[in-house]
Amino acid sequence: MKGIRSMHAKLPKESAPSNLVCVGLMATIAAGLLVSGPVTAGELRYSVSWLGNSFSGADNKWVQNFFIHTKIQPDGTVNTWSHWDEGGKKFGVYKNGDVIGNQDVKPNSLETTDKSGRKWKIEFDYVEPKFHEYDFKPKGVTCDGKPVKFPDLFEPMALAMANDGQLMIADSQTGPRQQVLFYDISNPDQPKLTRAFGEYGGIAAGKPGEVAPAKFWGIRGIGMDAEGNLYVATSEMGSCLRKFTPDGKLLWELRGDFFVDLVCADPTTDGRDVWGIQEHYVMDYAQSAGKESRLVGYSLDRHKYPNDPRGLTFVKQNGEHGLTSPQVVYLDGHRFLFVGGMFASNFINIFRYDGEIAIPSGLILQWGNDLYRTDQKWPPHKPGGKASIWRDLNGDGDYQPDEFAPNTDRVHPGPFWVDKKGNIWMAYGFFRYDFQGLDPKGNPIYSADKITVLDPSQGVKKIARVVYLDDSDTLIVADEGSDMRHIGRVSICKGYLAGNRQTVSFESAAGKETACVAAAGDFVFTGGWKERGRTFVNRISDGAAMGVFEPGPTVGGVENTGWIDILTGISAFQRADGEYLVFVEEDYKAKVLMYRWKP
Repeated sequence: MKGIRSMHAKLPKESAPSNLVCVGLMATIAAGLLVSGPVTAGELRYSVSWLGNSFSGADNKWVQNFFIHTKIQPDGTVNTWSHWDEGGKKFGVYKNGDVIGNQDVKPNSLETTDKSGRKWKIEFDYVEPKFHEYDFKPKGVTCDGKPVKFPDLFEPMALAMANDGQLMIADSQTGPRQQVLFYDISNPDQPKLTRAFGEYGGIAAGKPGEVAPAKFWGIRGIGMDAEGNLYVATSEMGSCLRKFTPDGKLLWELRGDFFVDLVCADPTTDGRDVWGIQEHYVMDYAQSAGKESRLVGYSLDRHKYPNDPRGLTFVKQNGEHGLTSPQVVYLDGHRFLFVGGMFASNFINIFRYDGEIAIPSGLILQWGNDLYRTDQKWPPHKPGGKASIWRDLNGDGDYQPDEFAPNTDRVHPGPFWVDKKGNIWMAYGFFRYDFQGLDPKGNPIYSADKITVLDPSQGVKKIARVVYLDDSDTLIVADEGSDMRHIGRVSICKGYLAGNRQTVSFESAAGKETACVAAAGDFVFTGGWKERGRTFVNRISDGAAMGVFEPGPTVGGVENTGWIDILTGISAFQRADGEYLVFVEEDYKAKVLMYRWKP
């Protein structure tokens, strides 16, 4: 593969004795009989790449999680502050499209001082006072403590001074503008709007969701250097920093799109399109490592759909980061996004697409408990103390009281899988929500009284993960390990819906650290936790261990990858030419790993 460094896999020591017999990984049928003969692992030839960050994480370079505050220096140096970066880059220093350091200059996007010495400040309340993640609701702007009314301003999110003495205000969050506004403050009691930078409506302007340089969202930092170049920093579960000439031409852009997240390949375009929770990439697999992906769409519109959980950091349950691990499925020719959670997947969010924008369409609440570490309530009008199912009956993408229905008593928080027909296979309780078609508003219909209780395949104990491959009628499940965050044996049952219940099974070479299972074509891929970005490969036909994908020097080696700390942290897809794309969550340096392998 042109321009991509090829790697040669090595089996980990604990699963590769000198004779390459994979002890503990020999295929086993459900009755407990061993398949005759040893299983010998072959050599894997694969490539390593990544997407979602302007840098790979090697050489100590990556774009950090969350731009909460920024400061633009006269020479064009950009200092940033983050309340949390998984790799420890709380303070970022960027210049000329590069990462140049890690220094705290105490930037503050919420305050600035004008040439007359007057102090301007955004007054605000935190959305979640006790356990906030620096999400706030602005109340207005003050000058030396006195409230000032700004014409045509909706939600001020950041301040800075322009070189000519005008006050720059970022109007963003859920407001309609999503622009940088310039105000003449020669009379501080009566500011005058002189111009706006960026397209009105931001990401919703023009073709909604289509990414363009001057279409903003989630602005958290702005500024101007001595030459009049403009800088805009956005942060909405991903980070983006853009530099523009004084007349608005984009000079460079840096991005860190992911925080505890994954992507999946589009099954209808042979993996040319790749989808995240908010992101849409178009791939060119002929490009060099890290250059294959191009961000073309951003599907979250917080102005039109303010209760979309993807824009609400407090939407989390059971200690988990909110929404992760997308699955894209086409039903009756329409694209849908199914989204789980970091650990328990206490809620399954379903989105329908209108062009590039994903609209809240359905929600399967797997328990009735409140959210984690917050007094905030979500979704609006959720029935108290009950597991329920919501569907957007009126088509407005919001949660109305009469749109909730009871869920089945069989439901239990845990991972799930959506098959090609739209049926949702639940791991815990092992049952399936059967797809009942689309309603008049284009929402998938699921109901508590339209479920199928499934028979476990033989030898399986407590199912904690599930994958179903429609094309080969293959069921892949994993037993629960020490707790729901870990798994034990992985069992493969071919011909499951045809009535077969016999299995072959294996234990992942990730051992007790195993958390994730993915499958495509002829192979199963596992990994998790302290194994970091390593991904282990087993054959579906007999469970045989094939080897391991190791993060190589392209991304700085395994030590520069983080734990796979979400329960669905791997996705896999087989392309028409036989090549496998395996995506792996890698939050340590704010990206997603991509392995490419053609057996």
